[in-house]
Amino acid sequence: MDLDFKANKYALFDDWHQNKTKKEFTQKLQQQAQLEKKQLPQLLSREDLKNRWEMNSRQSVHQVASKPDFPQPVLNFNHGKTPLYLETEIQIFEINHPWLITPGARLAYSHWILHNVINLDS
Repeated sequence: MDLDFKANKYALFDDWHQNKTKKEFTQKLQQQAQLEKKQLPQLLSREDLKNRWEMNSRQSVHQVASKPDFPQPVLNFNHGKTPLYLETEIQIFEINHPWLITPGARLAYSHWILHNVINLDS
């Protein structure tokens, strides 16, 4: 069955009773919706990243997201206030920046920086 909304306008939208056309369209659209749901990529918000990385503040995530090699959002909604990132690209970023993933890794990285970069006592 072809989902021709124009040709079936009366049966779909002007006839307020349940009818065969509405049942067929609903069934077809439900099947299509199920297929689309299976194909959706996993998207992460900055709040998701905050929880994922066990960070205490949104500012911490903002600082990480401001890095030049941080993935660009694949989608923005809420008038651009809510960027969404592809989980696969976040995983790539995490592989290349493993010190960001957990609080313990961030602490160990800060100690490494202190001893190997800042502390120049050789």
